[in-house]
Amino acid sequence: MAVCSPLSMPCELVLSRVATRMAIRAALATLAIFEEDDVLVQNLVRAAKLSNALSPLTMDSRVKYFRQQGMIWAFDAQVDDPQLAATFSRRFFASALKHELLLRPIGTTVYLMPPYILSDADTGLLAERLQTVFDEVMQA
Repeated sequence: MAVCSPLSMPCELVLSRVATRMAIRAALATLAIFEEDDVLVQNLVRAAKLSNALSPLTMDSRVKYFRQQGMIWAFDAQVDDPQLAATFSRRFFASALKHELLLRPIGTTVYLMPPYILSDADTGLLAERLQTVFDEVMQA
């Protein structure tokens, strides 16, 4: 076993201790950011803005069970044709990519999990493009 001097300890042990210290420092720095930047309060504001921007979807008769928990939104698309329902996820994903969105529904359920750094402009763009994608896919 190699010895890492000047500590005269096995290299694996030294590297393990260094890695542990780095991981602890990274975790503490992350917790400090949450405390100092008031991330949780800012996320409440972001969530309210995005919910407001997505409100037209809540009124759409093709949308079932629109819901939000924290910074995650979801809704189910009302797709009556079994063949269209079976391909909804693939078609939605492809259309979203065309509109520079990375959204991959599970079945006919669309999930949004935007980053915590979402600006007001990004919020509006996300809501607008999501509506466009939904309309395109539902018109198929």
